[in-house]
Amino acid sequence: MTLTSPRGRKPAFLRLLLAVALGAALGGCNWSTAPDTIFVGGPVLTVNANNDVAQALAVRDGIITAAGSADSVLATKGANTRVIDLQGNTLMPGFIAAHEHPAISAVFNGAINLSGFKYKTNAEVWQALRDAVAQAPKGQWIYAGGLDAILTPDLKVPTRKELDAIAPDNPLVLVSQTLHSFWANSSAFAEAGIDRDTPDPGAGSYYQRDAHGELTGFVAETRAAAPLIKALKSPWKIYNRYVDVLDNFLSNGFTSVASLGYNVPPLMARVAASRQFSPRIRQYFYLVEEELNYLPDTPDTSNCFFRVMGVKLWHDGSPYTGSMYTSTPYLDSPLAHTLGIKPGSVGAAMIPEAALVEKLQKYTVGGWQVAIHSQGDASNRAVLQAINNAGPLAGPMPVVRLEHGVFMPQDSVESLARLGATASFHIHHIKYYGDALAHSVVGLLAAQQTLPIRSAFALSMRPTLHADSPMFPAHGFALMQTAITRQSGLGLLLNADQGITAQQALRAMTVNGAYQLRLQDQTGSLEVGKWADLQIVNGNPYTTPVQQLDALKTLATYVNGKRQFSAPGWE
Repeated sequence: MTLTSPRGRKPAFLRLLLAVALGAALGGCNWSTAPDTIFVGGPVLTVNANNDVAQALAVRDGIITAAGSADSVLATKGANTRVIDLQGNTLMPGFIAAHEHPAISAVFNGAINLSGFKYKTNAEVWQALRDAVAQAPKGQWIYAGGLDAILTPDLKVPTRKELDAIAPDNPLVLVSQTLHSFWANSSAFAEAGIDRDTPDPGAGSYYQRDAHGELTGFVAETRAAAPLIKALKSPWKIYNRYVDVLDNFLSNGFTSVASLGYNVPPLMARVAASRQFSPRIRQYFYLVEEELNYLPDTPDTSNCFFRVMGVKLWHDGSPYTGSMYTSTPYLDSPLAHTLGIKPGSVGAAMIPEAALVEKLQKYTVGGWQVAIHSQGDASNRAVLQAINNAGPLAGPMPVVRLEHGVFMPQDSVESLARLGATASFHIHHIKYYGDALAHSVVGLLAAQQTLPIRSAFALSMRPTLHADSPMFPAHGFALMQTAITRQSGLGLLLNADQGITAQQALRAMTVNGAYQLRLQDQTGSLEVGKWADLQIVNGNPYTTPVQQLDALKTLATYVNGKRQFSAPGWE
């Protein structure tokens, strides 16, 4: 029997359910659509399409529910809503780290620090290494990082035999600040299974040999050095340091981190990112081809905190090893000799065009992004030719990311935009290495075409900025500052017309990163319906004098509406 009234009203049991639901709502069950949290009392930089500045923002269940005037947002307040007074500080989106290396950072966070940021003379560097080796137990692997002939001008690079003398009882591996040059002693080579007969991994990545075919100790590029980085073979041994790296990102306002190659296992990454069984930061992995065992059969977007995005390829190397592929010959200078760069050389492509076309088609047809390391102008042009020859590529935009783009010429920017690709720029080449590039590596004329970020904005490419940590610290406001000023450490202005505004710089650290990770509808700006990934900062980057921009500090970081970092003294 159907329970209906003579007039054909809804079944009685449905009316009963509606009545019970209404009674519960009006009773004491605390059912409410009110926000969990409201932020008010300081500027709210929404980074929406108009770069609007709001007065308040509301969050419920990790999602932004309102952004606007203080009165309109406070009108949504419920009995249990927590109101956070910004005290004049600024609320803005969390930074999105578009291109970093948290696993490599974790490996070398336990290394001896020989950086030019700390030691300014050759004597200081080698004395620091000798002191540290003297404290190490026999047989223990020793890593030292930050070796840099640019930041330490009189640095003498070591030979294998010199390293044998420093560490006769330990495998010893040194890595440059750029992460593209390595040095090892005989013990390290032996334990890694590398000898005079070991084949080089490929163009631009090699084990240097002397005239007699013996290893000199120098190793070019990460692919050749990978067997020497023992921790990458036993990643759980660096678990605690990986946790520390993620915490450091949070303390600098980053809520999402893209890791571009040489990753820890996905399971470890997810465990390390959890606090009390709840994720505290978002991670997005690009896998090098040696890591493809971690590549799922198809892209999985079900997890909001961890995703494998695609594949990372190398088309060229570094200007500081001579492996960047450029049309401008490398200079004959004392620094070039120290770096081991052959004067007049131009580098080379690490992937032939036909192979790159094949890889682009192979990976994108499966829905994966392809991120391509490409620094020199000759590399840029060759990569763009391959993208064009690969034909229309499958998958959501952007299908291809070009990484670093240090010497990208204007015609390549235009071609990249036409092909629907995007770029992430390694902006601190200007700040830390700009003077060396201009005077000792490629010359002033080539250096004056560096990093065309303004052009990328003008062509709607939605570019990002990155630190390539651990090469440089992942400090968002310092990256923004360099992108605005284009100023080297000694005050040289490089390609100054490509300077951008504070608003553009913030977009490059937030919403543009979301676009490059195919997350523009979920994060990157403070808009209704997006994830509440936020940071509170002790100043407004739109109004802070540019020379003071790198002094801004993150006071608190929220991921999915939950506070995951708080500076001492805040709240």
